[in-house]
Amino acid sequence: MSLDRLSIRGVRNLEPLELSPAPGMNWFSGPNGAGKTSILEAIYLLARGRSFRSARTARVIQKDAKALTVVARRGDTGNRLGVERDADGWRGRIDGRDCQRISEFAALLPLTLIEPGSHALIDGGPDRRRQFLDWQLFHVEQSYLLAWQRFARLLRQRNAALKAQAPDRVLDALEPEFLRGAEVIGRARDELVGRLSAHVEAVQGELGFRLPGPLSLRYRSGHPADSELADLLREQRARDRERGFTRHGPHRAELALACEGRAAVEMSRGQQKLIAVVLLLAQYRLLAGGQSLAPLLLVDDPVSELDAPHLAALLDWLGRESVQSWITATSDSPVSATMFHVEHGRVSPQ
Repeated sequence: MSLDRLSIRGVRNLEPLELSPAPGMNWFSGPNGAGKTSILEAIYLLARGRSFRSARTARVIQKDAKALTVVARRGDTGNRLGVERDADGWRGRIDGRDCQRISEFAALLPLTLIEPGSHALIDGGPDRRRQFLDWQLFHVEQSYLLAWQRFARLLRQRNAALKAQAPDRVLDALEPEFLRGAEVIGRARDELVGRLSAHVEAVQGELGFRLPGPLSLRYRSGHPADSELADLLREQRARDRERGFTRHGPHRAELALACEGRAAVEMSRGQQKLIAVVLLLAQYRLLAGGQSLAPLLLVDDPVSELDAPHLAALLDWLGRESVQSWITATSDSPVSATMFHVEHGRVSPQ
């Protein structure tokens, strides 16, 4: 199982709460605006250090509260995680020790979130899909976070040199390390896409969603396939200097998605939502098999986002998985679940 205790204080309109969730499906029902999504937001904030609903965490803090706090305990490992956020910043604790590294919280609380904005994974910019790949790699490859941080630093250094109109000898000194970092990032992502594709195929078959055909994934490296990145960096230096940034590399990579040869971005909004669900459940499946800690699955308002057949398929799938899921809806669960009612910010078991 995952969490067996959750405490939330000072989050949006929620009254202070203490929850003892079940190891399986936890269903939070109540009217719109009752505070259901805020529960998922609090868990996400604890795991990722930010809200999925607002770019400014300060907006998550309750109007009359000085700070918000979220504390949880994993039932399988006993790890206790807590964060406090106020106008001046945040403080974190793990098992009684101070911790200011979001990566440690993410490692102890892996999760997958499906919410009404998840279709942006399909029709949003390439950066969303790169982030989608990188978060999985953070969890399943212990060395990836350091490699990603190192490459990000090398990219900043090269961009700074370009903006400063640095001479070729400076770029000649920077680029070998940049290329080695790019190779590590690109290879890890490409291998992940191969592993993820197998889970996508399995999950799509299990769900039986109505899509034009099998969903295919392809990693594009961020530079033309018929060119070497080292050659491009040298050949394009003048143009990179003019623009002040590096135009080729894994920071410009893309995860290309298609069904029966048709790009997913060109499909209907309803089909994009279904594709996003398949991708995210495949992500959960990969995380569940790639580490010892069981991930959580947060699903916000699937009743309004999916039609009856697709909702039934999703709930049936969840019922067969050994996953702790947190689901919000305006109606009661049509399947067996641990029920909570949410109204005016108060949460009560049913």
